[in-house]
Amino acid sequence: MVNLIFNADDFGISQGVNEAIFKAHTQGVLNSTSIMITLKYVPQALEMAKQMPNLNIGLHANLTNENSVLSKDEIPLLVDEKGKFKHGFVNLALLSVLHPKELKNQAKKEIRAQIEKARACGIKLAHLDSHRHIHMIPGIFKACMELAAEYNIPRLRFVNENPLATIKQTASKEWISDGGLIKNLVLISCAVVNKLLFGFKSDTYFYSIVNTCKISRDKLKSYKIPGSYKAVEIGIHPGIPEIDKQNMADVFDDNILKDYRKKELETLLDKTVIQEFV
Repeated sequence: MVNLIFNADDFGISQGVNEAIFKAHTQGVLNSTSIMITLKYVPQALEMAKQMPNLNIGLHANLTNENSVLSKDEIPLLVDEKGKFKHGFVNLALLSVLHPKELKNQAKKEIRAQIEKARACGIKLAHLDSHRHIHMIPGIFKACMELAAEYNIPRLRFVNENPLATIKQTASKEWISDGGLIKNLVLISCAVVNKLLFGFKSDTYFYSIVNTCKISRDKLKSYKIPGSYKAVEIGIHPGIPEIDKQNMADVFDDNILKDYRKKELETLLDKTVIQEFV
C-alpha cells in the first residue's frame, strides 16, 4: 500500500478551519497540514500545533491574499500601497511571461521570508506548497525548487493529477459546473512545463483538483492511483463554517464559509477511508 498523506491546506486562515484541522487530526485520519504563516489566526494554529506533535506541517506559501512579510519596496511587483498582495493566479501567470526574472526574484524573496517566519515559530517544515497553487507557475516553481533544496524541505507539492482517471472514477459531475476540470488542465500544463524546463520529478501523486474543495467519502472509495507512486497526497480543505460566520470581519475568502468544508471534515473523520484508498 502506498503512503497516504491527508493534507489540510489553509492552517491559520480562520478559527473554524483551525478547529476543523485539530479535530480531523486528533479524531480522524489527517496527518499533514500546510500553514499560511502570515495570517491572523496563525498564533491560534501554533498553540494547537503544540498539542499535535505527530502532525506534519508544511508551508502554504501565499502570494495572493492579505499581507506580505516583506515591504512594498522589496516586492513592488506583488503588493499594493497598503502592503497587500494584489494578484491572483491568472495575473501572476501573466507576469511570469511579461516579467519572468522580476517575478521569480520577488516571489523567491517573499517565500523565503515566509519560510524564515515559520522556522522562527518553531516549525520544522515537512513540505512546501502554496495557496491557490501559485507555486506551479513555472518561474515561481523554480524559486520553490531552489528554496526547498536550500532549506532541506523534504517534499515540494507537484500537481500531477490525471484528470481522466479522476473523472472515470467520479460518479458525480460537479467538475463540469464548478471549473474543477479547467483548473486541473491549467495546473497539469504547468506541471508539464516544469518537468521539461527543470527536470522535476515527483514520486507522490496529488489528488484533489478535479473535485477541488468537494472531497467526499464516496469520491475516495476504492480510488485507484494511476501509475506507480510511493505516496499519494489527498489535498483537502476541512472547516467549520458556523464558527467563521461569527467572525465575518476576518473572512476575506468566501470559500471558508462553504458547507462542503463540513463534508470534507466528515470525510477525514471516517477512518475507514484508509482501508479503501488503493
